[in-house]
Amino acid sequence: METTTKKVNGFDQEAIVNVVTALQANPEIGNFELRATNEWIEGGHNRSFIQGFYGACQEDTSRTEPFIYDNDEPPVLLGANKGANPAEVMLHGLLGCMTTAMVLLAAARGIEIEGVTSKVEGDIDIKGFLGLNSSGPKGFKQIRVTFDIKGADEAQKQELLALAKQSPLYNSLMNPTDVQVALKN
Repeated sequence: METTTKKVNGFDQEAIVNVVTALQANPEIGNFELRATNEWIEGGHNRSFIQGFYGACQEDTSRTEPFIYDNDEPPVLLGANKGANPAEVMLHGLLGCMTTAMVLLAAARGIEIEGVTSKVEGDIDIKGFLGLNSSGPKGFKQIRVTFDIKGADEAQKQELLALAKQSPLYNSLMNPTDVQVALKN
């Protein structure tokens, strides 16, 4: 007899329950170390590689090839457009993380969503970064995220926005994160 598992928003309900049960039994499973490496190529062009990570109490080897991301700047910022600039990549990551958090956590609650699209805009003044305004911010002054959610009533949409705000990247931006910078020995 073949069993079928119920999927909500593309997530297997039984698998969600199994992950939650495993985390409750062994909270250490929830500790992850994500990694990336980067090499400068020329000018504003550099390349990042993402492959291995530690999670669920073990080194993950499921990725046989690295994901490769090129970063650059547009010509107005002295680049050659060989990739999105790193601030844009961060915005991409924020949208992806918030969307995944929303859809996964909704699935865990049995809330089916027909579709989600999102948009992000971020305001940054490069004078602070360039040292031309010593009191100015060196990062984003404001980031605005807008979601368009299909297949949910207004109350569910508000709940889904709250779920999106459980995203690790959203919380890393909203709360101080200890970022340590060092030279390789």
